[in-house]
Amino acid sequence: MHKSLSTVALAAASFCVVNVAHAQVIDIKDGGFSFTFGGQINRGILSVDDGVDTREFSVDNDNSSTRLRARAAYSFGDYVVGGQIEYEFEFSSTAAVNQLNSDVSSSVANERKFELFAETPYGNFAYGQGDTASNGTSEVDLSGTTVVGYSGVSDLAGGILFRDQAGALTTQRIGGNFSNLDGNSRQERFRYDTPVFADGVVVSVSFGEDSRNGIALRYKNDFGDFAFSGALSYNEREGADRVNGSASVLHNPTGVSFTFASGEDSLDNSDQDPSFYYVKLGYERDFFKFGSTAFSVDYYDGSDISSLGSDSDSFGLLAVQNIDRHNLEVYAGYRSYSASAATADFQDIDALLVGARFKF
Repeated sequence: MHKSLSTVALAAASFCVVNVAHAQVIDIKDGGFSFTFGGQINRGILSVDDGVDTREFSVDNDNSSTRLRARAAYSFGDYVVGGQIEYEFEFSSTAAVNQLNSDVSSSVANERKFELFAETPYGNFAYGQGDTASNGTSEVDLSGTTVVGYSGVSDLAGGILFRDQAGALTTQRIGGNFSNLDGNSRQERFRYDTPVFADGVVVSVSFGEDSRNGIALRYKNDFGDFAFSGALSYNEREGADRVNGSASVLHNPTGVSFTFASGEDSLDNSDQDPSFYYVKLGYERDFFKFGSTAFSVDYYDGSDISSLGSDSDSFGLLAVQNIDRHNLEVYAGYRSYSASAATADFQDIDALLVGARFKF
């Protein structure tokens, strides 16, 4: 079954190359004014074995959704001011399709960013809907395989429903049992990022609606043959405080990388304390002239994510082939999901996603 699925997906990837490889991003510059327009298309085929049935879905990859973006800016001296808009267009997202509904278009045209910004020698400022200070702090990853798998392990098949031990479908989704407890995502907020100091440190703060405030520390630097990147954040949202972070190190001569992420919530008026940890071992090399090849293996373990006493774990095998000339990545990712609640066990789910992401 997987062999035939791979054949279909590679044919789909070839279709993407033929039809969109010649698309060009709009990039206009006139004096101090600049305007850019671009985006990406990320489609694939998802095959799922839920313990009873095996099904295939034509999907948009929620690891990195199909999207369009536009940015207009004016620069004068050391200052840049402008605005940007970004929308995602997910037709049958991996986060939405399941055994009861294979054609989900309700998530089409979601607003991701709609903000004004200013870049100055004293730091960067942003106002409007966009990334909060803590967004992405659980997701630092130098493996080269994030298009198909990262600490947000549910994105590969988040809408799929678990079955109970008798084989009946439950209301428990993969997405509700796995979380990387990342910082507050895209919100209406004010954000400030300091200039880079101390050889790679940036501090970010944001203030948003519904008490969604946060602070984050990011660090990025090279140490001889090693590249390092890491992030740590504290943020608050209504009813919970969260601490989370991630770090990744890459040995450039060998292409070997290691990634770790972890986080914990403190919920008000509850004994439930959701937490997780995630580890990944990656390997990336230039086997072909047309682009690098990346492989990785990862493991996720979560506690109290869906409810008090719940457990969840996932194992993944991921591969990405870059085709630089066409701004294309062809990928395949296998992931197993196991979950249990305090009073119930669910059957394991195996999922395979094969597809391609084209950037323009």
